Amino acid sequence: MSDRDAPSDRLRFALHGGAGELPDDAGPQTEQRAALDAIARAAVALLRAGGSALDAVTLAVEQLEQCPLFNAGIGAVLNRDGQPELDAAIARGEDRGTGAVAGVSRVASPIRLARAVMEQSPHVLLAADGAEQLARELGLPMVAPESFVIPLRQAQLAAARRSGSIALDHVDDRAAPDAAFGTVGAVARDRHGHLAAATSTGGLTNKRPGRIGDTALFGAGTFADDGSCAISCTGTGESFIRAAFGQAVHGRMVWGGLSLEAACAAALDDVRRLGGVGGCIAIDRDGRLCLPFNAGVLFRAWWTGGETAVQTAVWRDRSAA
Repeated sequence: MSDRDAPSDRLRFALHGGAGELPDDAGPQTEQRAALDAIARAAVALLRAGGSALDAVTLAVEQLEQCPLFNAGIGAVLNRDGQPELDAAIARGEDRGTGAVAGVSRVASPIRLARAVMEQSPHVLLAADGAEQLARELGLPMVAPESFVIPLRQAQLAAARRSGSIALDHVDDRAAPDAAFGTVGAVARDRHGHLAAATSTGGLTNKRPGRIGDTALFGAGTFADDGSCAISCTGTGESFIRAAFGQAVHGRMVWGGLSLEAACAAALDDVRRLGGVGGCIAIDRDGRLCLPFNAGVLFRAWWTGGETAVQTAVWRDRSAA
């Protein structure tokens, strides 16, 4: 049986555009939901045509990086010096292949470079100038740092400087000034049952230059193993690192016998205990979806396979089971 003849009910896909707090009168977030829907549909079409989970998450996150509505690539938040510093990671569940980059500002698509680190280098994580040197050697598209900067992020940086705070995307000004949210990501399960995850972020507004969060760290903000699950996280990066979020969910499933939902809930409890807030999107080896969050909102889209439609949500009014 060919890929195209394989049953599409094996396929699963989800993506996120960050978690955080929004005021009650923020509106329906129509533009953001439309973008999530369109990007999810493109990734689903790739999966339905026989594409791999790895290709689906790469496509989705690259398109999210190109969308100025989210905190990754174009439109990423700015550091203390007014510069974009971008992190990204990708994970392949079949063999735990992973690649990541941190602190890049001249690579058009950080997630494409992260995949190149995985597939075309002996390394897992490259940072700053070294990562950009690999991108140039491989002929990946390069840009000026200014191409990522939009007026909204400049205004957010100015406000953060005035208040002396560090913050991320999707933060209600009436919420705690040091709340940390943002990031985009995707997870997928393909026709062969292989899992993949990808995550990309601009980090925190007004962060100290050189700061690296959980996104680029396999086993923290990005994780995939065909024996358990694929996960992409968003939220307070330092707390997700200390919770070893991805590895913790994997361990609770494999060694503790917990379901994906229970394992994610326990890991999020750890994040909260460690002073953090956020959420994740996850798919287990059997195709179950879980999109939990303990923040006010999680920008998300998901598809449960077969002939079902892509669904989107922001607040806690809808969830995937």
